[in-house]
Amino acid sequence: MTTPKHTFRFLCAASCLAASALLASCDGSASSILDPLNVDDKEEVYKPVVGEPGEFGVVSIHEIIRHKRGAEKEIEVETMFGDEIIIDRNPLLDSSDIISIEAIEVNDLPGFYKLRLNLTQEGGKIWRKLSLDSRDSNAPSLAFLIDGVSYRTIKPRFLYSDQDTVVVDGPFDEAAALNLEANAIRNFMHFSQQ
Repeated sequence: MTTPKHTFRFLCAASCLAASALLASCDGSASSILDPLNVDDKEEVYKPVVGEPGEFGVVSIHEIIRHKRGAEKEIEVETMFGDEIIIDRNPLLDSSDIISIEAIEVNDLPGFYKLRLNLTQEGGKIWRKLSLDSRDSNAPSLAFLIDGVSYRTIKPRFLYSDQDTVVVDGPFDEAAALNLEANAIRNFMHFSQQ
C-alpha cells in the first residue's frame, strides 16, 4: 500500500533522478542546468496528488532541536534526503493555520517555486512572532514538514501587523509546490473543522 509519505518521497525522488540525468547530460552552463526537468512522464510526475483531506500536502512547521535531551517533546523525523533531524513534536504552525497556498514560480530557477501562504488571524500572529524571533542569531532553525517529512529549513519573512499573507522563499520543487497548492484548502477545512 502506498502511503502519503511514500508518494511524497516518490515524487521527490523522481524529480531528483530527472535532475541528475539533466545535470549529467548538460554542457555545464548555468542556463542548461536550470532548465525545467525534461522527463517523458512530466505530466504524471507533476500532477497534483489529491486524496482524502489530511492525506497529502499536510504542512507543519517545527522548531529544530540542536542538542537532543531525550525529552518527550522531541521526535526524530526523516528529511527528504533520507537522513534524520530532531524536532519539537508540537508544531508551531500547521495546516489548520493555513487557509490556502499559492505556488509562485521563481523567475531565475525554472521548475522551482516559492509559496504564498494565506494564514488565519491566529496563524498570522504566530508567524509574526516567529519572524521577530528569527532575527536573533541564537534563534532555533525551523523545519518545514510536508506529510511528516522534513522538506527544508526556513527562516520566516517579516510579516506586518495588518497582513495575514506571507511568502516562504523555498525553493520548492514543482511536484511539492503544486501538491501543497492543490490540497491546502481541503486540509485547512479538515484540520480546523470548518
